[in-house]
Amino acid sequence: MVLTPELRGRKVARRHTLMPLVAATFLAAASLLVSAPTTVAMPAGSAGSSTLSAGSDSGLDTAHDPDWMAGLPDSASLATLSVPGTHDTMTTGASVLAQTQDRSLPVQLEAGVRALDIRTRHFRDAFPIHHSLEYLDANFTDVVRQATDFLRAHPTETVLMRMKSEHTEAENTRTYEDTLDWYIHDNPDTRDLLDTHLWTPPAGYDGALPTLGETRGKLVILQNFTTTKSFGPQWAGPHTDIQDDYQLGNLADLPQKWDAARVQFERADVGAPDTLFVNHLSATGVPDPVAMASGAVPVTIAAGAPGHPGMNSRATEYLQAGTTGRTGIVMADFPTAALVEAVIAHNFS
Repeated sequence: MVLTPELRGRKVARRHTLMPLVAATFLAAASLLVSAPTTVAMPAGSAGSSTLSAGSDSGLDTAHDPDWMAGLPDSASLATLSVPGTHDTMTTGASVLAQTQDRSLPVQLEAGVRALDIRTRHFRDAFPIHHSLEYLDANFTDVVRQATDFLRAHPTETVLMRMKSEHTEAENTRTYEDTLDWYIHDNPDTRDLLDTHLWTPPAGYDGALPTLGETRGKLVILQNFTTTKSFGPQWAGPHTDIQDDYQLGNLADLPQKWDAARVQFERADVGAPDTLFVNHLSATGVPDPVAMASGAVPVTIAAGAPGHPGMNSRATEYLQAGTTGRTGIVMADFPTAALVEAVIAHNFS
């Protein structure tokens, strides 16, 4: 059998990340030995129990809002919307240090999520999906198929996709841009899907966010990679304002992280209508082995721990209080149904 570039990438991506991942897993396992097998040690001085379950369940699949954009006018700029998003969208089933989601992409989309964070490693002329060095047992074709399946069934919706060049490039014969063009124009598994469902910037495009009417049924790339031409609005470009304070020393730093998120909600409320505000509720501890020992990993920061309310509950309570209007994109780890519903509601208040 002749292997396509993506199949070759799938075949060897796991082998190329195996040894560093084994080392990281060993360090994580060593830190977990101080507690029960299904718990993560809490930092000294934490209120309540000294351990926290590592197996949180977001319950995201209890939300079901696949057509919420149908109620919005075609004239609305994507920059003016309140959009639930998932940070490191494809990490379901990843290692404890890398996992930020516990529901698949199709479940996320059905729940109402409309902003994705897709990390593509350029490897052997293909795009395996990574979180840092960890291969996530998925490739860009999987993302395209799942997202376009949803859009075909729900043509009133738009999916924004931050597309990031992740980890190190290796063993390529062409540029990242050339490989993306191959997926768009040549790869038989994706070209027809993207021809129908990928938003293409018009001639003379100035980088502004398009309207909902221009992008219904489409994927819109938020470009977080360097190329000679535009595939969509620039992530961290002149039309975006992003809060992404993602490193915490330990769970005692959660109030500072929440302050950064709260201020960004306030900025989105009063900010220029042509600016896409992005607010990351997501964070992790640093460095990773110390984060494990202190309990500051994505799941505990999102869901909370005894004496430490998590980012998702803090944001949900704040948004349900209705103190601000537009939220912009809200990127979350392990988002709950209540959080997704609270963000969506800000489009109709």
